[in-house]
Amino acid sequence: MLGDVRMDGEGWQIVLPENPLAAPRVEIDIKHAQTSPMNDRVLREEAIGIARELMQSVKAQRFADWPRRATKPDAEGNVRHPFLEMEESNLWYCLHCNSEITGPQIAGNQWHCPSCGASPINILPEAFWLGPNDEKPVPVQSRAERQEIEPIVSVIDPRPRLDLNNDQVTHLIRAALFEDATNASERMGASLAEIWVDDDLDVVVSFEDHYWPEDKEPTAAIKVAALLGIEIELEVTWSDPLFAWPGLGTVTQSTAEYTRLMLDAYRSHGATRTKDEI
Repeated sequence: MLGDVRMDGEGWQIVLPENPLAAPRVEIDIKHAQTSPMNDRVLREEAIGIARELMQSVKAQRFADWPRRATKPDAEGNVRHPFLEMEESNLWYCLHCNSEITGPQIAGNQWHCPSCGASPINILPEAFWLGPNDEKPVPVQSRAERQEIEPIVSVIDPRPRLDLNNDQVTHLIRAALFEDATNASERMGASLAEIWVDDDLDVVVSFEDHYWPEDKEPTAAIKVAALLGIEIELEVTWSDPLFAWPGLGTVTQSTAEYTRLMLDAYRSHGATRTKDEI
């Protein structure tokens, strides 16, 4: 989040979350897993202490734009939301976990839910999203004062990792189809093609027969599939064309030229209605 504090060293990073009840995170580069100074508990605690000092200035900057009542409950425990224009309340509700939170609790936790850590935008004065048959919000339990929050230390591999998903495969295959297209009609076919990706990331491409020749292999798409190590299956289906005379697009590579030819053909049959003619 914007209020997080990050402190870096050679092969390590400390992240101090904006939420004061969230544990500090210490991430050690796998290449330095055995030699990192963050393996030393004393040095690690000193570094986290420095990050906490930095957090004080970050927190002061955040609070500067908040109304005073957002962090200072009145005698009845009423506080004002730091962002939303709402009346003051001494009870607040978390949109994420449905917890009921007192004014002093939410102010003391810098408007993060003490139960699930949800951000201030998810804290509201009424649980309006709950129906009459839903469970009532449960009051959150306050953490004991001065209870230590142990840092989470993890060894990470910061190198980019590719975990292919359906969307990525779909975009790569469609981009390859546009590369395979040699005229305006085939580009239309690449745009209209239905691409299905199964759980194994194997692909079925269904072409519309008016815009993609049945005997044409999409060689670029096949190469992309081979590079990804996935299967690709091709099929051709029939449906009404987007425009009459779809074959006009086969005589030009220009979409603008195809559009002109298509409009001229409509006009020659007295059936055109462009925006200017409506």
